[in-house]
Amino acid sequence: MTNRLFAAAAALAVVAFAAPALAQSSVSTTGQGSITVIRPLTVTKNADLKLGTVVRPTTGSGTVAVSAAGVRSVTGGVVGLSSGDTPQAAQFTVDGEGGQSVSVTVPATFTMANGSDTLTVTTNNNLSGSAAAQTLSNAGGAAGSLSFKVGGTVPVASNAPTGVYTGTFTVSAAYN
Repeated sequence: MTNRLFAAAAALAVVAFAAPALAQSSVSTTGQGSITVIRPLTVTKNADLKLGTVVRPTTGSGTVAVSAAGVRSVTGGVVGLSSGDTPQAAQFTVDGEGGQSVSVTVPATFTMANGSDTLTVTTNNNLSGSAAAQTLSNAGGAAGSLSFKVGGTVPVASNAPTGVYTGTFTVSAAYN
């Protein structure tokens, strides 16, 4: 009988020591998920870039420039006329979630064509700081916007074929 008591006591001791180890082999906690949904970005063209009507130089070459403020200047014998399109900078508006950082892309150059004849426009803009680090107006939870203008400079040579030159350029924006 003593052996049986001893064996029962030993078995009880083994179970008592094993129970805490089993309780710690499985633990858990909970995690939480979240998402913030914001307005999509849109880019709207409000005005086109217009360099106006000019007379090419009689010799050499010159330039026609429209600043981002919309002011036209001419150099090198190019003459700007008051007839035709009134010179103006292009204007764009980016709309989206207020307070968000956006990257705006304006091409450095684009080509205007008159049939097979082309002129290359070098762009400028009035974005403050880096185009890759712009901020939409207002705070999160409200609509925000960013308006900016794009000007351009184009060389005009004395042998540039006459006619109307047109071209397009793409302005884009993305959330950072």
